[in-house]
Amino acid sequence: MVQAQGANAWRELCRQEAAFQAKREAQIAWQIEDGADAPFNYRWEHVQRVVQLALWLAVETDADPEAAEAAAWLHDIRKGEPDHGQAGAVAAAAVLAHSDFPAAKAPLVVEAIRQHAGLFRPEGAPPLEPLEAAVLWDADKLSKLGLEAVAYSLSAPFVQGRTLAERRRDIAEYTQTVLSRSVTSMNTAPARRLAERRFADMISALELWAQDERFGEA
Repeated sequence: MVQAQGANAWRELCRQEAAFQAKREAQIAWQIEDGADAPFNYRWEHVQRVVQLALWLAVETDADPEAAEAAAWLHDIRKGEPDHGQAGAVAAAAVLAHSDFPAAKAPLVVEAIRQHAGLFRPEGAPPLEPLEAAVLWDADKLSKLGLEAVAYSLSAPFVQGRTLAERRRDIAEYTQTVLSRSVTSMNTAPARRLAERRFADMISALELWAQDERFGEA
């Protein structure tokens, strides 16, 4: 486990833990040697964006900002393991226990991470509780929507060897069949509004891309 010192050292500790795990995941995904930098570290990009979104949503919804931030940094530290939400919750509890994070808020972080997995929720499901769990879930899924999310998809190792047309079709299908359900699953009103806008941006961009492919056809 990484170490950090000083006032509010928990924040740097959480950030370092997330960065360490993200780098290890990227090395495995790209099949590169330990210590080498991956061509693209999706997890680290994703986690940083989730932190930004979670802090914004905490302000918008009056969720606890420290709990929301800690949960965002640590939510994927066990990504790739079976039931990574539960595994990540256990790991996050251990990280926070060795830091100066307010002990009374640690259960909020643990519960948020435990519930964050999955790309959509059952239709009509009530908002997650506590509020920090709703914030983390929404922030996590918002990061998968929008033009930046398209760029993520084009940079991942699993698309290597596929043509641009194949990549566009894959993204378009995933957007329509999965991400459309993420939008309607948002827990909070601010997240729903932003999700709808980002989803519309993705659809527009993919349609323009398809038009470019058809240009000049008989």
